Order: sequence, then structure tokens, then C-alpha cells
Amino acid sequence: MKRPESSKKSRRQFLSTSVKTAGILSAAAMPFSAPRVHAAEDNVIRIASVGLGGRGSGATQQALAAENDVVLWSVADAFEDKTTGRTAAIKEALDKSGHEKKFDVPKERQFTGLNAYKNAMDTLRPGDVVVLATPPAFRPLHYAYAVEKGLNVFAEKPLAVDIPGLKWLRESNEKAKEKNLKVAVGLNNRHYLRTAETVKKIQEGGIGDLTSMWVYRMHPTHQLRNVGNATPLEFQLRHIFNFNWTTGGFIVDALIHNLDICCWANNNAVPVSAQGQGGRLLRRDKDQMIDHAAVEYRFADGKRMMMFAQTLPNTYSTFEAIIHGTKGSAVVGEGVGEPRFFADFNASRNRKDGVWTAAEPANNSYQTEHDLFFKAIRENQPYNEIDRGINATFVAILGRMAMETGQFVTADDAWNSTFSYVPDIANLSFDGPFPLVPDENGDYAQAIPGVAKI
Repeated sequence: MKRPESSKKSRRQFLSTSVKTAGILSAAAMPFSAPRVHAAEDNVIRIASVGLGGRGSGATQQALAAENDVVLWSVADAFEDKTTGRTAAIKEALDKSGHEKKFDVPKERQFTGLNAYKNAMDTLRPGDVVVLATPPAFRPLHYAYAVEKGLNVFAEKPLAVDIPGLKWLRESNEKAKEKNLKVAVGLNNRHYLRTAETVKKIQEGGIGDLTSMWVYRMHPTHQLRNVGNATPLEFQLRHIFNFNWTTGGFIVDALIHNLDICCWANNNAVPVSAQGQGGRLLRRDKDQMIDHAAVEYRFADGKRMMMFAQTLPNTYSTFEAIIHGTKGSAVVGEGVGEPRFFADFNASRNRKDGVWTAAEPANNSYQTEHDLFFKAIRENQPYNEIDRGINATFVAILGRMAMETGQFVTADDAWNSTFSYVPDIANLSFDGPFPLVPDENGDYAQAIPGVAKI
């Protein structure tokens, strides 16, 4: 899939993330005080849910569970069956739990279509909350509108699928900071108590000086399902994890958590370059899903981070991050419920021995991230995780670029990329034109290493 050459403009420096730690939980802090943003005088925070897939429905219920004085006020999804079906399921769950008063979404506030995000957010007041969980391709567009409306935002990860999207987010976030909006990002593993404790211990030298990091996500293949007589756009939006423009591809969507955790453990460093390989070895499905990838990241101080992804049937499966230091190793990250240290270099989530284990209790990190978010809103505390989310998304995109191009890609060159999957996403329509169309055999374009550009 050929891409335009990157521009030669100088790369702006990434925004650094200021972190305040309360115990072992952290929330990115803004450097200044801005005008107060709060819920309306009736003290009830209205919530709009934009994107009602599995993660969107889950995030909405977690937002509703974060405190008592909240109400689901409006919903939006591209597809009517999700708008009505998932909304009904949320209502049923609230009714069963005795929280029926947290639901107030009449039919006239249930919106469908690609512009439904505006309709849902337009029903809110400044200081209310919107949950953004549509495919990541739409995140920069929807975040910009939420900031314009003065809304506090929960934005699911990844935050974009390409560099222009990340730059758009950064511009919008400067406005969010000026308005003192509270913004949470769905890197929920940052709020898993045991992971946070383990990372803090690593940063304090618990396994000595860090030498290398290893990220794995290897499991059986993703399947396509029959969705009937659908246009290419409808089909792709029903299978968002199978196409690059919707989620950024498997590396961006599925590896972002553990890449982020390793960078976090390495004092929040961002790699300065990457080289890699991967693609489709056995997969013949009508999509763009890769079935294998390996990427080597390099940091400015010489450390390396290796990433391995695989979705091949009947092959070795694991889901973890391994970190090596001069005094031993650690297993941590998404897929690891009990992080621990080892005196040797054979860390594995399957080992139950070790020299140190996180003492914090297991918690529902998806719920914790919303609890912290709503607490910041109520107490008007600085809370903005977008800069951190931009860095995490960039690291994943850098890896995808290295894999697709087969080149040694510097962070500077990656950040200067002007390639956009859907340059005019605000005007995307079910009537076309479509951002990605299969060929006469129903096959989709694939990146060709040595030919593809960043």
C-alpha cells in the first residue's frame, strides 16, 4: 500500500507528561490553573456515549458506576442495531442493579449515523461527560468537537491511526487545557494497582538498571463473520479490528498497552527509532489483518525493546511484557494478573516463584480509571491524560511503520509523516466515496515492505 513521501518539516517535541502520584495511582497533571469546569447546578453529570461497541458499552457502564449523581443522557452509533440494542442492554443492567434512575435516554436522544456524535454531544451542557469509543480513526474528529462543546472526555485507546490524527489531537488538547477540561484515556493498565506498583518498583531499581524490554501478544487468529449485503464501508465498520484505517492495525490496537507499560517502566521514554518485519504468512481472509510481526525499538540511551505479534492458528500463545535489568527480570503488563520479579532472566507469567510480588490487591482497572476521572471532575482537580495517550499511540504507529516499510524508521521521520488514511473523515458517508475498496476479487491492498512509504 503505497504512501506519500514524508514531509521534511522539523518535528515538534512531544509534550511531556507531568504525573502526580497518589499512592501508586497516577493522573497526568496540567501545569496551570484554568477556569472551573463542572456539572450543572442540579449536580447531576449527564453522560453521552458515542460508539456502542463492546468497549463503548463497557466504558459507559463503568462511567455510570463511578458515582451516584450521573445519568446516561444520550447515545450515538453508526449502526441503528447497536444504538437500540446496546442501549437497551445498558438499561436492563441498570434496572437489575437497582440503578434505573441513572438511565434517561428516550428514543429522541438515541442517534444513528456517522454524524450522530454531534447530535449526542449537542444534548449535553458544558462540564458534562462524553465517552468516545468509536473506531480510533474517528477519535481526533470527535475529540475536537467535544472540546469545542466544553465537555469532559473519556477517550478510548488508541487515540488515532496516523500522525496527522495525533497532531490534530494535540492541537485540540491545548484548547482542552485552556478550558480546564478533564480528560481520561483508556490505557486502563496504567490504573491496575499491581502494574502501577511493579512499575514504580522497577523505576526505583528493583531489578537493577534496565537493559531490555520484550512485548508479546501471540494468540489464535481473528475471524470474519458474515454481515449480509453490506457496502465496503459498512463491512469494515463491522470488523474494525481487521482493517488498518479503522484502528491503525493490529500493532496499534492490540500491542499499545504493553508497549506503553514498558516505556513507562523506562521512565516514560519514547523510542527514537524502530525497524521490523511482518505481514500475512498464512492468512487468506478478505481483510488487512496481519498474522505475524516483529519490531525492534531503540531508545536514545541504547536500550532495546522487542515486540512480537502473532495470530497464527495452532501456534505458541502468550500475552505479557518481560523486562530485564542488571539484577534480574520482571513480568508485568496486560495479560499478567500477578506481576513479579525474578533473580534470573527467565521471567514468565507462567512462573509462580520469584523474589518479589506486587502486594496491592487486584482491581478492575477499567472501573478505576473512571473512578479517578469522575473524582477529578467533582473536585476540580487537574486531570488530562491525552499527552500520555499520544505518546503511547505514537510508539505503536512507529512500530507499524517499520513493519510495513521494512525500513529503519526514526521517530523524527515518523512524526513528519503526512500520510492520512481518511483525510476528509468529517465528510465520510455511507453513500461513498469509501476510504478503502477491495479489488475485483474482493481482496484488500496490503503493505509491501521495500515499497510502502511512511
